[in-house]
Amino acid sequence: MHQRNASRLKEIIRAHCWPGISLVGEEASKAAWLVAQHSVSEAGFMAECVHLLEEAVAKDDAEGWHLAFLQDRVRTLAGEPQYYGTQFDVDENGWPTPFPIKDPASVNERRAQLGLDSLEERLGQMTEQERKRRANSQHAS
Repeated sequence: MHQRNASRLKEIIRAHCWPGISLVGEEASKAAWLVAQHSVSEAGFMAECVHLLEEAVAKDDAEGWHLAFLQDRVRTLAGEPQYYGTQFDVDENGWPTPFPIKDPASVNERRAQLGLDSLEERLGQMTEQERKRRANSQHAS
């Protein structure tokens, strides 16, 4: 399914460039990002989409967080530090922890530029979700 969707997105990109909000609307633009985000078997295509999204975001034609998530995914899959801290792993105790971040001292500035909350806020949200998941699984046992 992911490959079929990626193939269709490639056709759309060839015909129209990135399917931004002005061309397809917010919902379909988000769908295009989701297809790119899940094209993990096609790293070159994902990287191409990062560049197209950079252009679209610069023109206010795509959501900044789409770029942050896709760029970080491409970098972490390549074994490189992420820029925005959107990609998380779990530590030895099963708690969320961000994959390595390039220049972590300025990550919150980069996040804010694309409309994301701080890394500390996001980590707090994810930790709370895990805490609730653990509490629910204990009650279910």
